[in-house]
Amino acid sequence: MKKIFRNAILGLVSCCTLTFGACTDLDETLYDQLNDTNIDLNNETDLALILGASVAQYRYLVEDWFGMFHLLEESADQYMVPARPGVGWGDAYINLHKHNWGTEVGQIQNPWDIAYRGISYANLVLDNCTEEDTATQAQARFFRGMFYYHLFDMFGNVPLQTTQEVEPGYLPEQVGLEKMYEFLIDEFKYVRDNIGESNAFGWANEAAARMALAKLYLNKNAYLGTTGNDGFQDALTEVQAIIDGGKYALAPKYSDNFREDIEGNPEIIFAIPGDRTHTVQFGLQSYCFPQTGMEAYGSTAAGYNGSCGIPQWIYTYAPEDQRLADTWAYGQQHYGVENADGTWTPNAGDPIPFTADDWAGKGYLNYNIKCHSIDNPGCFQQEGARLHKYEIVGGTDDGTTANDFPVFRYADALFIKAECLLRLGQDKQTAADLITEVRKRSFPTSAVKATRTVADLEGGSVYAYGHDEYTGTPDANGNVGVTDWTGYISTSEGGDDIILGGLLDDLGWEFCCELHRRQDLRRFQMTDGRNVWNGKSWFCKDANTTNTTYDWYCIPESAMKTNSKLVQNPGYTTSK
Repeated sequence: MKKIFRNAILGLVSCCTLTFGACTDLDETLYDQLNDTNIDLNNETDLALILGASVAQYRYLVEDWFGMFHLLEESADQYMVPARPGVGWGDAYINLHKHNWGTEVGQIQNPWDIAYRGISYANLVLDNCTEEDTATQAQARFFRGMFYYHLFDMFGNVPLQTTQEVEPGYLPEQVGLEKMYEFLIDEFKYVRDNIGESNAFGWANEAAARMALAKLYLNKNAYLGTTGNDGFQDALTEVQAIIDGGKYALAPKYSDNFREDIEGNPEIIFAIPGDRTHTVQFGLQSYCFPQTGMEAYGSTAAGYNGSCGIPQWIYTYAPEDQRLADTWAYGQQHYGVENADGTWTPNAGDPIPFTADDWAGKGYLNYNIKCHSIDNPGCFQQEGARLHKYEIVGGTDDGTTANDFPVFRYADALFIKAECLLRLGQDKQTAADLITEVRKRSFPTSAVKATRTVADLEGGSVYAYGHDEYTGTPDANGNVGVTDWTGYISTSEGGDDIILGGLLDDLGWEFCCELHRRQDLRRFQMTDGRNVWNGKSWFCKDANTTNTTYDWYCIPESAMKTNSKLVQNPGYTTSK
């Protein structure tokens, strides 16, 4: 056995994983414990378990409490976690919304820790699996690449470590944006060329590697500060290969992509599998809905009444767009009804009573799209449309924790092709046709509304950007009433100055709350050269006129204190 300095990367692990029997057999197996006393790094089965541990970390990275979802969605212009009088919330979530985070925020620390834990597992596999076993090599390098891709996307200049065969006291070093970008391109090219076209659900294949490459190429300029078109041409090449392969197609309904079980869905290129017994984690819906709100779906899962949609975003949808109803719950809510076959029909029964903080005064649960503010006074209990995009299965008590999570969809490949054609000035009508093709399933009653023209996509955004909140008039005790909509603050910036603003809108409607939005806002620019991420205001977040600090998250305080070689990202102050 090789001499390995594991530095506490192996501990108690409990999850569901798909493992390589004999390092290549993709049969499902379960494990409960994996530690440095019961594994044999020369044993192919044990190596498979370690790779499974890396895969498990990827799920945690995406969906765990204080996971990546918080950083990528709650800091963008569609989704927020406001303070709620009488309920709680707020704190770091508010800072994420306002782009005012510091170096000791849990939402920043946790994804960093999870990603590097997953990288360590993948490195162990690569250190000990034979070079001839390209299938295992490719899978391990794919997941290691995905961890580094997300770290790079969030933090930029991150430390790179590609082996666990290190001496005591070793500290990994940052390599710079360009070298990290080149590493990721090389990593996914290896996976693309060696992994094959078909693998079990939850594992990567050639198309998944091509999508990872396309995402990197598409955002090259945003990552590296360049201005060329080579990234768009390279991204186009990768997604065109997926399209020409003919293995994937759009699902008949938009909502099909977000069912609890999406295995076999023709649109899914790569997904994180869920399992009700072995991969239960914190569900997105659970911290979105109040307890009674879960009953609209026939679920008795816990509800914490936290997050909701940003009103300005909700108002961008066309009334005919089925994605509005498929993604957001708003208005009066009704009990779910159990059908004879054991399935449930959401919102089909009697109104759900809700007397506390009832803005409508009717004694029933009624979500108001309109919201007061993020923190002054915050959003009252029934304010904000609620995210129900990911299926809540009736008859359950664990919310959405068992859902598969789609990472790459075929619709994304079509959108990337369309965007690249527009940015390259090539066959713009084909670009418009591709967006229209995706939209058609969400406009079943209006082919006209489904159609997007080149002018639509190249025009401005319909998003009513600008600071937009209601502070109310505090009473003698400093409280604002739920029906007090005074103290209105609005800067009314609009979206006409966003280049390809119409395309940005379409990206938002199609991929809302799928971990896309922050990346898109950084890539799209305004006519004055600023990106939308920094340059626009929304709800209670104000635009930065010159500061680009928040293009990258800060390296967590704990990492800075434990690794003396790390240099903090520009604009942040961190003590060591």
